Amino acid sequence: MKPLISSLSKISPLQIGTIVILNFVAYAAHAAILSGFVSDESNGENLPAATVTFPDLSLGTLSNDEGYYAIKNIPTGRHLLRVTYIGYSSRFDTISIDSTQQLRYDIKLVPETVFLSKETVITAKKNEESLLPQISVTVLQANTIERLPSVGEPDLLRSLQLLPGVQSASDISSGLYVRGGGPDQTRILLDQVPLYNPAHAFGFFSTFNPDAIKDVTFYKGAYPAQYGGNLGAVLDVQNKEGNRKEFSGKGAISLISGRLMLEGPIQEGSWTIAGRRTYLDPVLNIIRNRGTDVPDYYFYDFNGKLNRQVGDRDTFVISSYFGRDYLDFQLDPKADSFFNIVWGNKAVMGRWKRIFTPTVFGRFVTFFSQYKSDINVRIFDTPAGFSNNVEDLTLKSDISYFANNKHTVTSGSQLSFFDFSFGSSFNQQEQFTLKTKPVQLCFYLQDDWKPTPLVDARIGLRSVYFSEGDYQMLEPRMTLSYSLSPTFRAKIATGVYHQYLQLVTSEGFGGGDFWVPLDETVRPGRSWQFVSGLEWETSPSYFFNAEGYFTNLSRLVIIDTENVVDIERPRSKDIFKTEGTGFATGVEFFLEKRKGSSRGWIGYTLGWTQRRFEEINEGRSFPPKYDRRHNISFTGTHQRNKWTLSSSFVYGTGQAFTPASARYSLRDPATGLFSDRALAGRRNTARLLPYHRLDLGLRRKTDIFGANGEYYFQVFNVYSRRNEWFVQYDTENPQTEPKVIKMLPIVPTFGLNFSF
Repeated sequence: MKPLISSLSKISPLQIGTIVILNFVAYAAHAAILSGFVSDESNGENLPAATVTFPDLSLGTLSNDEGYYAIKNIPTGRHLLRVTYIGYSSRFDTISIDSTQQLRYDIKLVPETVFLSKETVITAKKNEESLLPQISVTVLQANTIERLPSVGEPDLLRSLQLLPGVQSASDISSGLYVRGGGPDQTRILLDQVPLYNPAHAFGFFSTFNPDAIKDVTFYKGAYPAQYGGNLGAVLDVQNKEGNRKEFSGKGAISLISGRLMLEGPIQEGSWTIAGRRTYLDPVLNIIRNRGTDVPDYYFYDFNGKLNRQVGDRDTFVISSYFGRDYLDFQLDPKADSFFNIVWGNKAVMGRWKRIFTPTVFGRFVTFFSQYKSDINVRIFDTPAGFSNNVEDLTLKSDISYFANNKHTVTSGSQLSFFDFSFGSSFNQQEQFTLKTKPVQLCFYLQDDWKPTPLVDARIGLRSVYFSEGDYQMLEPRMTLSYSLSPTFRAKIATGVYHQYLQLVTSEGFGGGDFWVPLDETVRPGRSWQFVSGLEWETSPSYFFNAEGYFTNLSRLVIIDTENVVDIERPRSKDIFKTEGTGFATGVEFFLEKRKGSSRGWIGYTLGWTQRRFEEINEGRSFPPKYDRRHNISFTGTHQRNKWTLSSSFVYGTGQAFTPASARYSLRDPATGLFSDRALAGRRNTARLLPYHRLDLGLRRKTDIFGANGEYYFQVFNVYSRRNEWFVQYDTENPQTEPKVIKMLPIVPTFGLNFSF
């Protein structure tokens, strides 16, 4: 308890002020208030960021991430209320308001009959008459996910890789490299619970079951004060809470896996469960029994959620996720040589939501998240192993106060207890084990402010205390938006961010990634971000966005492969080279067609990323591997009757790599034998060939035993472009030309989707 006591003793004036404000608003009197929830008429799911306005009064707000809204100071009389949400029919109601009335008015919206009804479609959502100024944010429409062609099945992370400013490391990587940052610089949340390794099947799939997803909010940069812990971006995924109207289900069968999601009502609430599993292991067993050396592999995951409303003010939610990957490869059964790896995530969350007053909304959450991986290798009689365990037990609260029609104040706190361990062994002897149990205490205060009808602002401040190293930091955040016209908006944003946990990644094999905590020997990384942009809704069908960004990075770390670890007491400084600096800058352009039988978008990014460490590359700056000067993406979907044709195309500058500058021979003094070596040149001064790939998909609706069905056929990498992955040098025979390792060839697949 000592770290906790120390943490509580460091409460800042900001935190004290927050407590005072919240106690004040709890007793504040309100008049002429309209409040309630916005939800889906068909299934009862709450709709976040729905626009609720009195257009004739120039009053309005957006529902929060729980679908709750409140509008104050409404004049007496009868007024027209307008509610809009992309993918739903607009609703118009006439509301009678009394000057002293506090009216609870829950609003249900009807889904539009649009193309690909009951199908999953990716749509970058922009609310009409949006009152929030947030920049660099993409929201995927509720109950939707990307349906463009992919390897195996639709995948959330792969669909995000098609957005400007986002790229992947390879064809088999689901990692998000956002605006020059690595995958550990993006915080990934599922029902507010962080997932530390969101990859299945070596990156072919993410941990997100596409059938279970409700909505997705993706901040590419300058994210608001309620989030923290990462230098770059935030991906906030909410799973479905369940159909409150009727029992229903959906699923799919493909060549690789099968999945099923069921949902339905309970008394004053709902439930949902979803499961997925590969069935490659029986096929691999057959091949293996025929004498072919192939690994044994499978993965599974499970999602469950239960919510219950108690009275008009309280709602309780329980959510869980369990996933596991298993790979076993017998290298030489006769010599008892093998490679075995098991990794997976666990996440359990409990949430209490309460309406204290019509204008004070609270949310209280506790969750537990664990990521664990074990790698065991045995070559003849020599075993080796690596293990990684990350545990996160967190208590958090958020309270929103709809102060008036110009201010919505949100305050929150978070107390996290971590348990990190990372270790290795060789020949049954422990090499080293790095263990820490830090405590993190966070407070934030944020105000969504509308000073004039044309100006929106979001101003926030986050205070963080981290027990390892006794770090205490302030992180200011700000976003401003100015409406040049009803369809044209300019935005800017800035913020400061810190990161306390680092990822050692293979950049292509998700199960081999390790999280290593920082301690008092290594200072947390820091970033300062600035983003500016323009949004233009050229027509109801077309939306254009242009953004420029700059990120200054300091106190960066990189894995140190040369240092000798202190086995007796390993510290973070033994694992990393530290105190690196860098920057990322660029411009992004995005044009989307959002309505009609043909939809899609074009995205382009021009970017530069640099890193610098005193001990690397002779102290010279160098681009990281994932630095790409140009990146272009195109997606398109066309529907005609029961048929849907989809396509995607990506082009990017080749990734950087380190070439060999010389070859030499080294004599072993013990044996007198010579071995050839390749001498590395300057870091990442060469480039692979440009990356480009075309994917196509064809779908047809059908009836399957009275249920809605859809057959699909899709082709990944249509013209079988063998894009370059990395360069491998033969150190035993340097005279051999370097070998370029290629990515995936053409991969066709087919399957069946169904719903009932």
